[in-house]
Amino acid sequence: MGGVSYGNYVKIKREIFPTSVNFECTKITEYNIGINETKEVRFKVGGKNDDKKRKIEFVLNNTNISLSTKEWNAENEWILLTKITGKTEGETIITIKVEGTTLNSIKIKCINYKDVFSEKDVKRLINENKISISMHTACIIAADKQLGKLLRDNKNFITETSNNGANVYTVYTRIEQLKKKGFLANEKIFPADTYKGKGYYEPKEYTSGNEHVISSFLSKSLGNRLGYHIFYFTILDGYHVLTLVVDNNVPCERKFKIYDQIRDRGSYIDFIEIDNELLKMNTNNWPGAASLTESKTVSTKFGIWKIQRK
Repeated sequence: MGGVSYGNYVKIKREIFPTSVNFECTKITEYNIGINETKEVRFKVGGKNDDKKRKIEFVLNNTNISLSTKEWNAENEWILLTKITGKTEGETIITIKVEGTTLNSIKIKCINYKDVFSEKDVKRLINENKISISMHTACIIAADKQLGKLLRDNKNFITETSNNGANVYTVYTRIEQLKKKGFLANEKIFPADTYKGKGYYEPKEYTSGNEHVISSFLSKSLGNRLGYHIFYFTILDGYHVLTLVVDNNVPCERKFKIYDQIRDRGSYIDFIEIDNELLKMNTNNWPGAASLTESKTVSTKFGIWKIQRK
């Protein structure tokens, strides 16, 4: 009588196919890049690793952007690196194919946001800041020159040869000029009672409910726009003027740096520290600002203004 032997059989191992290919940073909800801008991007292959390499291909539906690498032989959980360059304004769909089978798609927007800057733009600001430090330039003049270099504008900002009508009598007179010329994306004036003491004592902590008021405002200003965001700001009611750069190229690693004409403040800092950093700056500068007044007090009111191209 014939039959089937179950003693010896071959167990078929099911391959665990990639489940997705997406940005490694899960906080990226919309990817944008400027025209002629190049960014390195990290994608993660989803799925449990089964030690099997597969051909992964990125197929673009137009030429608005270009990729330095479009094909990989990679395993699940691997990170794929490529450089995206913006070519023409518009939207591009990247279709992800694994072994010829469509897995998912990713949307890239090539767009010129007025209030988002590239690394090249920021480098011009940084170089001008170095000059200001070496020449002991007054803070409000240093900040103005930095913005002029950032925006490549030598007609509306102070340069080495002309002040171009910049009214830098106070930070507020200068801001009104910049607002009228269209250089401000948004603004926020924080009243003196943001800090305890209300301007009559050295600010050592935030008042209740204001512990994250600065980071909240900045986060809203950044939105989901990737890139560098530039802010002009003052502490202690105009006593000191500086520029603030927030690096939002990778939202999972958002960081910032304050550019001061007094000294280089070192490396970029984790964005979650910005409220404490500005509190510290107000505290450290308060005695100097207060010493200039007859009452030996000074308002802790301060302002932050987001810079944009016209």
